Amino acid sequence: MSFISYKFFYKPSRVVFFILPVIMFPMATLSKPLDELLKSYSAYLLGKRPSSEETKIEVDEIALKIASFYEKFRNLIDYQEKHLLRKNVIGRALRRRIFLKDVSGEDVAEPLIKEVIRSGYLGNNWIPARKIGEVQLIIDNLLFFSDHAKTSSIPMHEDFPDWLLGVTVCAIEECLAPPEKNRMLAQMMLNTLRGGLEIRGGTIPQADQDALLFIAVQKSLFRVDNDQLSYRLLQLLSPAWESTDLRNTSPVTNELLTAHERISHYLRHPLLPLFLKACNHYNTVFQMLGSLVFGSKGVENLDRDIEAAYEDRLRKERGKLSRMAFLSILSFFLSKILVAIAIEVPIDLYIVGRFSLVHATLNIVFPPILMLLIVASIRLPSRKNLHLIREEMKAVIFEHNAHPYVIQIPKKKSWFISFLLSFSYLAIFFVTIRIIADILLSFGFSIANIVVFILFTSLVTAVGVKIYNRSKEMCLEKDPPRFFSFLLDLFTLPLVTIGRWIISGFRRFNVFVIFVNVFIEFPFQLIVEFLENLHDFIRTKKEEIQ
Repeated sequence: MSFISYKFFYKPSRVVFFILPVIMFPMATLSKPLDELLKSYSAYLLGKRPSSEETKIEVDEIALKIASFYEKFRNLIDYQEKHLLRKNVIGRALRRRIFLKDVSGEDVAEPLIKEVIRSGYLGNNWIPARKIGEVQLIIDNLLFFSDHAKTSSIPMHEDFPDWLLGVTVCAIEECLAPPEKNRMLAQMMLNTLRGGLEIRGGTIPQADQDALLFIAVQKSLFRVDNDQLSYRLLQLLSPAWESTDLRNTSPVTNELLTAHERISHYLRHPLLPLFLKACNHYNTVFQMLGSLVFGSKGVENLDRDIEAAYEDRLRKERGKLSRMAFLSILSFFLSKILVAIAIEVPIDLYIVGRFSLVHATLNIVFPPILMLLIVASIRLPSRKNLHLIREEMKAVIFEHNAHPYVIQIPKKKSWFISFLLSFSYLAIFFVTIRIIADILLSFGFSIANIVVFILFTSLVTAVGVKIYNRSKEMCLEKDPPRFFSFLLDLFTLPLVTIGRWIISGFRRFNVFVIFVNVFIEFPFQLIVEFLENLHDFIRTKKEEIQ
């Protein structure tokens, strides 16, 4: 089609179409992926009609304010990225309610949905009441498949129950709040990259290419975690699992077990980092294109609108990174104080036999200061980056500007080089830890102080590097190699590695979060539900008085 772009935005009463001929590209042809995105978005808007007659799920406003305040406080202690908050609330609520129902799962959906609404992650009086039945079916399937997997002819991996619970949580979230725009944008990016993908230096089976590219697109665009990624891959590999007839679960259970093995294989695939690197390089281009397509303004001048979208994206990313850094610092600071009170101080007093307030204070204050220094070192892209992004966006928009997307498979290293690199890494690892320990010992730190100091410093370094890498994703410019940066990376890599181990372990065995979930959140949610029912009871009694 010629470049007469169709721009859509939604109003409650109608869909408005903007037909905008762009004079500067009279002979240009839209790329096929963008053409399909525009058609999908127009169909989505035409089918999006608010229904005022449909019954909605409503919770008490007082209970909503109390529960949402608790969630904000909880996030200060157990910081999570914004796009994971609703999923985590659903996961906690589902685990708790299945436990309370003695694993029968009956009538879990409605109280679960209401809890998520009270937490502030779904709109009050916004979710249709029919969603209760859909969510209950997903929960019923979870319990049925968990039971049938134990007797399946296909061996069940030990982490299958947790994996199935994780994808169920994501299924519930996307049932309650379908991410339609995200799906369309991801499909557009997937089609664009797949159409121009060139694998050099080796061969990859087409099925593996598609799966790895799908994973990389989802991670680069939306920062999905492994549960969300597994669910979206499962929709492709076994689409019947959510709505299957539970009287004949054996075939679907076998499909789920097989799909679990395939998904686990792809998530550990040695070439996945190459696909992630390629998609992370172009994610800003597609995110900005999504802003142009899904925005409510028509495209009047492509270059000017790209620049406006770029400045808006830069401002949002700056705010997002600052918020992530601030909440991470606050979370580390609070956690560090709790660890100091629970572990360091008792060890120093009752085992070492001496306690230093100066050492304890330095141990608490240093990790947040380190995070501030890392964040302060971040530099936003130069003006040249806008030109590069503009050219890449035109390559995505116009068919004649398309170019190949190259993934270079590195040559396999000889066993000697691999051994030498591994040995060098281990040597640097132990030398770095030894230097840090010797410095702290010279200042009179105890062994407990040193261990906790290294663990928290590693944790902060890993999160700081993550924030730093995020800040670089908007930049298409190549960083020139610098010797000082190489040395810094070389000696901080051991700390980053330890930090990644700690983060991975915290996700599974965070004792503090388990304590909060069991001894604080569990009774808190019971009290909130009681208050909601009490308020409703009082209101009903008042209405009975005529």
